Amino acid sequence: MNNIKTYQKYSMKKHTILFILLLLCFNLKAQIHLLDKKINLDLTETTIESALDSIEQKAQCYFTYNAELFKGRETLNLTIKNEKLSSVLRKLIPDKALNFHVTKKHIVIVPVKEALYIPAPKEIIPYISYRKLSGTVRDLNSKEVLPYTSIGIRGKHLGTITNQDGEFSLSISSENLNDTLVFSYVGYKNEEIVISNLKNNQIEVELKEDFISLQEVIIRNNDPLALIHAAVHNIHKNYPQKSTNLTSFYRESVTKNNKYMIYLESVLDIYKSSYSHSDALERVKVFKSRKIYDVSRLDTISFRLKGGIKGCLQLDIVKNLPEFLDEEYTHLYNYRLADISTYNNRSVYVIEFKPRPKLREPLLEGRVFIETNNLAIIRAEFGYDKYRMNELKDRFVVKGSARTKTKPSIINYIVSYRDINGKYYLNHAMGNLKFKVKNKKKLFSSYFSTSFEMATTNIKADNVIKYRYRETIKPTTIFSNHRTSYDPTFWGKNNFIKPEESIQDALKRINNSMQQIALGKSEVN
Repeated sequence: MNNIKTYQKYSMKKHTILFILLLLCFNLKAQIHLLDKKINLDLTETTIESALDSIEQKAQCYFTYNAELFKGRETLNLTIKNEKLSSVLRKLIPDKALNFHVTKKHIVIVPVKEALYIPAPKEIIPYISYRKLSGTVRDLNSKEVLPYTSIGIRGKHLGTITNQDGEFSLSISSENLNDTLVFSYVGYKNEEIVISNLKNNQIEVELKEDFISLQEVIIRNNDPLALIHAAVHNIHKNYPQKSTNLTSFYRESVTKNNKYMIYLESVLDIYKSSYSHSDALERVKVFKSRKIYDVSRLDTISFRLKGGIKGCLQLDIVKNLPEFLDEEYTHLYNYRLADISTYNNRSVYVIEFKPRPKLREPLLEGRVFIETNNLAIIRAEFGYDKYRMNELKDRFVVKGSARTKTKPSIINYIVSYRDINGKYYLNHAMGNLKFKVKNKKKLFSSYFSTSFEMATTNIKADNVIKYRYRETIKPTTIFSNHRTSYDPTFWGKNNFIKPEESIQDALKRINNSMQQIALGKSEVN
């Protein structure tokens, strides 16, 4: 009996060892097979990072590496025809101090001294490899750019928006490469693109206008105020009733006489309480941030303007009902069903609202967009009547000066929401404010403007983290005055709103001004 047991144990061990050896052989063959793949490549003035992106598409693999390894290296000019991947990689990276460690479809580039200590992981996390897409969204017929187009992965909590010039930049992790990108804009049909079908990382997207038939407009001739009330009553159905974590790209700027003085960018982690608790505070944690100044102009600022992160969070009008949505104050407004349009391939009511005449207090006016089927508020555009701007100074100037008189000239806001699996999440919030400032000691007035903008790039609805108080900043915080130079590679794989051309020019000018100050060569403006 003991002999039988001994034999069984021996047999099991033998089969186990044989299985492990077969598995190792299989992995070894898989590694050899990947590096033996033959590819074609044509590179002109290309960075190593971009070259590796191209190889990922051709060889259907993913690279993981520390970006610092290739910092400052020269661009590449190389033509490859039907060569093995191992040979191609050595031509791109001839540095023998770097080695290639292969696991399944992933190639990890590491220093040789580290390669010896890297265990073969059971599974490499899919999102370590990224594909960075960028491009422009335009009208199909007029070819005009479409600013603030919503861009997202269908059914996923990942996305961004286009900037004022219709440009966008979006990093896609390897786990999403087979998903579908959806481009949405009010009044246009959605454009959907399967990411794996894209041959290039630079894409041009054109959206086609969508029209609602006259018959449908007549049939849907509903009372606009009743629609507003119904939309508010449906908030608990259409918006998340549990807390969420948002990753958002935030930026703000201040200009004087159309020249940029201050520009700030941040990636924020936000704990957002549910829409059933409108009075609960949000918690904001700064993941990454930079702020730069035109130091030659800073002494001209003698006041601070309201806005910032707090302004963006308050623009969530579904959570913080403004007067034009609050039933207690809607009697102060006139409402009109101005149009029926489309968004996200669904019809939407476009309702205009204006304060009733001769009210004592200036109130907001604008448009709100409500889906016709579920009555979800998906977007709003609003501001103040220009003829009542003089009455608003104290609302928007935090700190004034006895030497200056400040008069608002433009105050506009936009907020939009994105549908993910039947629930609507805050997608984009933006404010633009302009002021005329007259200094008693100066002959001419100056014109200041400030803008603040926040775009949600990722949403986490499960395992939500409520950040500890000491980790967070108050939404009212004014970021510390660190003067740093602008680095276009600063954000790496984080999704951000691409700076408009005018901002890019301003950043270069600000950078030069900072360098001149540092060298003691600054000229007085």
